[in-house]
Amino acid sequence: MRESRRHPRKSIEGRVEISTNGSTFLGDLRNISEGGLSLTTSTPYEVGYEMLLSVEVSEAVERFNALAEVVWVHPLEAVLHPIGMGLKFLALTEEDYYRLGKILELI
Repeated sequence: MRESRRHPRKSIEGRVEISTNGSTFLGDLRNISEGGLSLTTSTPYEVGYEMLLSVEVSEAVERFNALAEVVWVHPLEAVLHPIGMGLKFLALTEEDYYRLGKILELI
């Protein structure tokens, strides 16, 4: 199987706040790269759905915000396994892009 990602993903723990339609949901960060991230959540979204993220990484003081799009969803595999989603970053401010870079340097 050919890898289609442009940027290598790095495993890391953290929290992701997902804001959409006036509501906020939480997810657990699984891995991250310059181009996106994957997370687990009890509130999945459909592929193509856009949302605002606030990402906080356990090992870093930095937190960043981004506009992201769902690019894949793994359905519930078992009762004890949350749903996984892959998100592609669509837009980050220059400051948030810098913060993301600092986080990637740490891991």
